[in-house]
Amino acid sequence: MKNSVGIIPVFVSHMGCPNDCVFCNQRKINGVTEALRPSELYSYVDRYIETMRRDVIELAFFGGSFTGIDVKLQTEYLNVANQLKTTGKIHKIRLSTRPDYINKDTIERLLTYQVDLVELGCQSFDEEVLLSSKRGHDERSIYEAVEMLSKANISFGIQLMLGLPKDTEDKFKMSVRKTIDLKPECVRLYPTLVVGLTELAIHYTEKSYEPLSLDRAVAMCAWALAEFIGADIDVIRIGLQRTDLIDFDGDVIAGPFHPAFGELVWSKYYFDEIVKCIEKISGARACIQVKVHPNSFSKLIGQRKRNLIDLKSRYGDCIIFEKDEQLSINQLIVTVGDQTEETILYT
Repeated sequence: MKNSVGIIPVFVSHMGCPNDCVFCNQRKINGVTEALRPSELYSYVDRYIETMRRDVIELAFFGGSFTGIDVKLQTEYLNVANQLKTTGKIHKIRLSTRPDYINKDTIERLLTYQVDLVELGCQSFDEEVLLSSKRGHDERSIYEAVEMLSKANISFGIQLMLGLPKDTEDKFKMSVRKTIDLKPECVRLYPTLVVGLTELAIHYTEKSYEPLSLDRAVAMCAWALAEFIGADIDVIRIGLQRTDLIDFDGDVIAGPFHPAFGELVWSKYYFDEIVKCIEKISGARACIQVKVHPNSFSKLIGQRKRNLIDLKSRYGDCIIFEKDEQLSINQLIVTVGDQTEETILYT
């Protein structure tokens, strides 16, 4: 099994980012208008590690374009992070930034302060989508950033959004495939939400933008999840959550929000994998038995028993879901009559 990882998030709240993308109001998305001062990081980290029981603890700078922050302030943050790493309080440092905010000076700074991973907010690889979303960078910027990070032996992750203006399912799939080709260490998937006080909210009100439905966003993310798992790339987040400090009851105007969006996507992934197993088994249909480890049962059955209901609708009423403690947590066994298919859902 992989080491458990604990993330200590430090939200820098829109700092370093000069472009207001059509979808973005970072002060709403991370709930912070003033970032922690570098000197406050010591006590902030201490409070986290008092209760954090993980094999690896990472300090992560999120919420803005970190490498676009004033260099003096960047250095102060990174100096403290590096001290925390050197003393063993944390094990790794990660940060998020824009692809076009990676250059030679940036790389030297990241190396000096032992930054381990940079998450690139790419959102899409399609030029029309990037332009319509007012990202302020193009596809080439992504490849240039990845090349510089890779040459410096700094790991990178990629953040993608689906449902942006001018986006389509085919364009999103293209972005997923191009991401896989780059072989990032990790990926985050975010469906586009219409947040108040954004340009996208105006477009939505004017009916010039239509967000994805929840079911379609879940299906698209489940497809992407399967692609990334098949390529052995960790998907470390799917969708915004209430823990991101956004007020979903007041700030989100429209879009595919669900408080357990990631769980819905994992359940759809399980459903799709069950169907693949069933379709591999030839012959007359019989009772279908599906077994997983107890810790995976909620993903198997789906919210409000959605997977069970949909499988019965497709294959008949004789569908049996079972918990089996002898299985590994990532194992799925499907039996139809006297034939069995087994798959490992993730590594």
